[in-house]
Amino acid sequence: MTLLENDPREIGGYLLEGRLGAGGMGVVYRARSVSGRQVAVKVIRPELAADAEFRARFRQEVTAARKVSGAFTAPVLDADADAPAPWLVTLFIAGPSLGERVAGQGPLAPPEVRRLAAGLAEALREIHRVGLVHRDLKPGNVLLAEDGPRVIDFGIARSAGETQLTSTGVAVGTPPFMAPEQFRSGTASAATDVFALGSVLAFAATGRGPFGADSSHAVGFRVVYEEPDLAGLAPELYPLIVGCLAKEAERRPTVEGLLRLVADGARERTVQLRTGPVAPAAAPVPAPDPVAPTPTAAGPVTPGPVTPGPVAPGPVTPGPVVPMPTAPSVPPAAVAAPAPVPAAPAAPPAGAAVPTGPVPPAVPSYLAAPSTRRSLADAAARPRRRKGVLIGSALSAVVVAAAGTLGFLAWRDHGPNQPPSQGPKSGPSSPVTTTVASGCGPDGKQAVGADGLQVALVKQWQADYAKECPGVGITFNGPASGTVMDQYATFKSDGVALDSPMTDDQRAVVGRHCPTGYASQIPVTVLPIAVVYNAPGLQGLGFDAPTLAKVFTGKITKWNDPAIKALNPIWNLPDSPIDVRIPSNESASTTILTQYLAKAAPADFPYQPGRAWPDKSRPASGTNASDLPAYVAGHQWSMSFVPLPDAGTLQKAKVTSGGSPAVELTPQSAGIMAAGGSVQGTGTNLTVTIDYARPTSLGYPIVDIGYIGFCDHGGADRAFAGTAVLTNFLAHGLGAQGQAAGENLMYGPLPDALAKRVLDSLAPLRVKPGN
Repeated sequence: MTLLENDPREIGGYLLEGRLGAGGMGVVYRARSVSGRQVAVKVIRPELAADAEFRARFRQEVTAARKVSGAFTAPVLDADADAPAPWLVTLFIAGPSLGERVAGQGPLAPPEVRRLAAGLAEALREIHRVGLVHRDLKPGNVLLAEDGPRVIDFGIARSAGETQLTSTGVAVGTPPFMAPEQFRSGTASAATDVFALGSVLAFAATGRGPFGADSSHAVGFRVVYEEPDLAGLAPELYPLIVGCLAKEAERRPTVEGLLRLVADGARERTVQLRTGPVAPAAAPVPAPDPVAPTPTAAGPVTPGPVTPGPVAPGPVTPGPVVPMPTAPSVPPAAVAAPAPVPAAPAAPPAGAAVPTGPVPPAVPSYLAAPSTRRSLADAAARPRRRKGVLIGSALSAVVVAAAGTLGFLAWRDHGPNQPPSQGPKSGPSSPVTTTVASGCGPDGKQAVGADGLQVALVKQWQADYAKECPGVGITFNGPASGTVMDQYATFKSDGVALDSPMTDDQRAVVGRHCPTGYASQIPVTVLPIAVVYNAPGLQGLGFDAPTLAKVFTGKITKWNDPAIKALNPIWNLPDSPIDVRIPSNESASTTILTQYLAKAAPADFPYQPGRAWPDKSRPASGTNASDLPAYVAGHQWSMSFVPLPDAGTLQKAKVTSGGSPAVELTPQSAGIMAAGGSVQGTGTNLTVTIDYARPTSLGYPIVDIGYIGFCDHGGADRAFAGTAVLTNFLAHGLGAQGQAAGENLMYGPLPDALAKRVLDSLAPLRVKPGN
């Protein structure tokens, strides 16, 4: 990436040649010394350098990195921690990060994983020998050089017993790769790095972290209490990885033990890690059968910053600060007991032979075949989601600053006998309603309709519910039925899917058709919009909001425009016109994209969001919204935006969120963005506002929430049979099976905390099975 206009041209006598990466804490530049040696220069932002605690942390990084200089890290060559903008110079390491490698070429083969394990174990051995604990080993902090991996970024490393530079009661690290003791007490030891090593190796071998990568509270709960998700892991790698992931630090192998384990012969010592040009794999990793996954499975993600091209010693960010979970002060009867966590194998004794053959039949549930794991997950999926919310209040501060955000907040809703109108109980130990997430309820006939972005989802829920509850008559009214074409005029269906929430005036109009005059609306899914393009060979292009605004308003017209080139420095972009296509008719996808652009890039898109594209910003080309996927597929160098379920195999752009690294669009990354939204309303009238300008790590930003509206019969008629039929159906859609069905159809999962709140609000309207 070339230097920007305001970038310095020289730092401490080092001539800057380009950018390698940037984050909220600073910038990493590619540079050359006076002798011509290529180096990486990490520069802290001046405004952060004014913070005494942050400057102290940077001094600590310099000290720690200087202690560990050798074959397994990027050696420190120079530093000035007292400069107005402190800087650090390390040797430049040519090679992608592990996160980039997996994102671009897929998981590593087992021999490569063993080679990686050996290199990282050697690196940790050297780090621990000088009395340091890294505390933030993750794919973004592992560079794949030609001669083996390098561990970088000692921004939060510290010596045993050293005073912690963070507030009391918080732990430092990156949640998907932190150890249980970091969440429990904020402590770290050599065994903590071994746990992170196990998580990194699992990511390298499967393409995803073993504890997911969604909200911090959910990941933290899984790390502390649940089994790792190792589906797809090659059997020969189990002995290497499972022991590292033991919950108790004393049961994990030492790095010396790991080195003995991978040193059975010289085969892996000559294996070359494929670093190559980082480009997407020819074919995606095969997905499992379309069935409900376990709650821990968050899908393939790339933790940590991902910056194309050669990578230097990582972003300056020292890792998020995560509050430590405390024991939930909830009465035991309020939640289901957690499933027992199988004990991980103890560390092998020195010199002992460790079997490396196939996993024997008698294995813990997380080592079982996928079909077995799914049956176990189906039996307890929703209770596990409920427990995840209980710990949320202790894990919320990593991203959340204000009450009302969804993904990281423990909702303290009404108790079992308290109607929603009484408001939440106060105090952190309020009981949490244990709502049943599925159940057929009474026999009856109800209709649910959809004619927008949620047609496929509601139709699938109806088909699945009909199989689960054959005596309950939920019918689906699709667009051809004509019953939901004017959703705001009347509930001709008992429930209708809404691609955007009703305003107060619209709810009042609809409420006239409800027995109590009250219309409800609840969030049920996340609606992602994909920026799609047809550019042969240019996989995974990244864009930010200002650039997209300029493309879709005709201000950027060529693929090799400097703004696009700056975001995609590894690609040789053509001097071809961009064939921009926008919907010629009104569409919900237009609403979502224009909302995003207006909030995230107001200077470049100063227009009112809406279902129709603003006339003043309209580029020359327009196509019916339903025809856009086919148009892009058939026209080279074209570009548009469509709902993710309609995008199919089209090339999908990565998009940045508020200045964070560009994120690939998946149902999971869409759900992560939604988890940062704020909720408004009470009871069964809930809406969600997405803050598109707020940076969200790993969150894909062009999303909104989908709703279902219905009549809340309320008061004495809360057990009205018709409402119970519909609300039991809605609870199915909000449960693990319904949300998994949505992910299979490329909808984003509703954040756990929001799903729980909605389920609790529906509880008084439901007739439970057998009643």
